[in-house]
Amino acid sequence: MTLQNYRRSLVGIFAICLAGIWGLAAWLRPLDGDLARVGGYAENHFGWNTPQVKFPRNLFTVARTLEDYDRYYDVVVLGDSFSCDQKERLWGWQNYFANRTGLSVITIDLRRYWPVEVFQSEAYRKHPPRLFVMESVERYLAGRTAYFADALPDIPAPGPDRVPPPGGGLHPMGVETGPSLAGTKAGFDTDEALGFVSASVKRMLGINHLVLRIPLSQDALFSSREDRSLLVYFDEVDKRTISPEEIDRVRRGMFELQKLVERDGATRMLYIVAPDKSSIYAPWLRNPADATPDLIGPISSDPRVQMVRTDRVLSEAIRRGIPDIYLPGDSHWGSMGNRVVADAAVEELVRLGFFEEGNRDPGISDAPHP
Repeated sequence: MTLQNYRRSLVGIFAICLAGIWGLAAWLRPLDGDLARVGGYAENHFGWNTPQVKFPRNLFTVARTLEDYDRYYDVVVLGDSFSCDQKERLWGWQNYFANRTGLSVITIDLRRYWPVEVFQSEAYRKHPPRLFVMESVERYLAGRTAYFADALPDIPAPGPDRVPPPGGGLHPMGVETGPSLAGTKAGFDTDEALGFVSASVKRMLGINHLVLRIPLSQDALFSSREDRSLLVYFDEVDKRTISPEEIDRVRRGMFELQKLVERDGATRMLYIVAPDKSSIYAPWLRNPADATPDLIGPISSDPRVQMVRTDRVLSEAIRRGIPDIYLPGDSHWGSMGNRVVADAAVEELVRLGFFEEGNRDPGISDAPHP
């Protein structure tokens, strides 16, 4: 073989490989879900197909670093991916909350900053918010709160130059939402295609255990083509080893942190815990042994802990037949799941006297859904 023919052969092989990768990228559709991407499952099988509801713009701020928190906000949210990483989708729960309440909201990444760091920031000390929300996924809640049960940090109380007025009424929705169709995300991403090949090959070889596939007992819980399986992260099963004593420490830690936040009389605190998919979908699993325990119910047995009963409201929405409360190929809520949680947060704050009773939102009962 001549050198010229050898070069042509290499170019031809490269072109064939590149065409195959491009074809795979086009077939996959953009990998929108974290579970599908990490587990090596095709978006064509596990991607959502029923339109989600999105806002034309985000009504909240996400701080890239703590330095971005440089002025007064009505609400400070310290949260994980359920609060920080949903910005691009335009249907995060903070959008629904801000749209209903008219309050300004900033979100800080709990995976990067601990509560104490936020409390010590200049903006928080000078201008404490009306509301501090700590949001955490269920399986990481113990590691993020239990240590407050042992020893509280010695932090000077904020000295606000003004105390925000308590209470205040709700108002009608100010921003109209619209449908977001599946497959509208920019696609043809060869990096995603190669990542999918790597993850799927590892899964087939039995060396990718990051995502578990659990059989469901009924269909139509999701709008995906593959709607008889539940994708979950492997570490959700770690909750099975948590003891009643550890749950009690979590309860005490949450209450102590709540007292620390509310000691100045200017700020209220609210917890939002995002249930794991293997606990919230437990009633619909084919094998009950695949379920993981619900930690939200036992923690809420202390009425002093101000938390949204996300386990109740999300389960009720699933029972009502609303699809994609959690996205099928993703570990996070769909647009209706986000709205359910936001509505429940408003209702809990009404119960706590943070908002007045008048002009309450009807909730999802009148919200259109597919």
